[in-house]
Amino acid sequence: MTTVPVKDKIEYTVSLISDFAKKNSLSTTQAFNYLDRFNAISLINQHYNITHTLPFSDVLEDLSLYCKNHGGNL
Repeated sequence: MTTVPVKDKIEYTVSLISDFAKKNSLSTTQAFNYLDRFNAISLINQHYNITHTLPFSDVLEDLSLYCKNHGGNL
C-alpha cells in the first residue's frame, strides 16, 4: 500500500469540516469540535483511502449518522 501524503489528508479533512459546518449552520471551530468529540475526525483519518473516493455529500451524511450513533444530536 502506498503512503498518502499528509498534506492530502489535511486538505481533505479541512474541506469536510468546512462543508459539515455549512451544512449544519456551525462555525468551522464548532464543526471541528463536534466531529472531534464524537471521534469522526479519527474516523476520517483512519479510513481516508476509502472516504476520499466517495462523493462529499455521502461522506457528510455518513459523518452526521456516525456522530448521532455515538451520542451527537445534530
